[in-house]
Amino acid sequence: MPRRDPDQKTKQDILETAMRLFAEKGLENVKVEDVVKEVGVTRGAFYHYFKSREELIAGVMYKAFEENDDNPYLLAYKQKGLNALEKLRFAAKLSLRSHLDASESMRKQIKELSSDPIVFKNEIIFQVTVMAAYIEKLLIEGNKDGSMHVSFPKQASQTIAWLVASWLSPYLLEVSYEEYIDKISFFEQLVASLGVLIMDDEMKEIYFALGRKEFKKE
Repeated sequence: MPRRDPDQKTKQDILETAMRLFAEKGLENVKVEDVVKEVGVTRGAFYHYFKSREELIAGVMYKAFEENDDNPYLLAYKQKGLNALEKLRFAAKLSLRSHLDASESMRKQIKELSSDPIVFKNEIIFQVTVMAAYIEKLLIEGNKDGSMHVSFPKQASQTIAWLVASWLSPYLLEVSYEEYIDKISFFEQLVASLGVLIMDDEMKEIYFALGRKEFKKE
């Protein structure tokens, strides 16, 4: 039986404690001191595993996504009979619908967190390192099965992940509904030029519904 690495256990304890405290008190109200006190380790021990509070936040975001039973990409990978493009659409729609179905209080909390520069920075890092890797896997698969034709899968996946999380987010930038619709149309043309025809009518309608919820018509 393999022995468990005690260092790894301490790191997981810190991550799990931070995740719980963030959920209970809010991200902005939890300091490194709160986490180390709860875990029962020194600040020196904390910085052995995490260089900063920002790195801890990034670790929590990664852990929460990777351990989520509703991870849309893992669910997409399991779909039988779908080509890579269809799997990518499946994952994207699941993710979008989760935003569409979010409660008013949840949407308010997401907006508040999005305005935090630390959260925003870590969200972008998370998108171009973690989320983009899931997308890249499907782009490579799409090149093989013929459903997509992408010359630069890694760069395309990072661009898509970054734009969806920031520029297309209904929580980050305040625009009119009409401008938001123009963004959707531009994004459709842009990803098509990259060889990723992800924007079908159903996905556009989900985006439009999100826009109607968050932005006013002129």
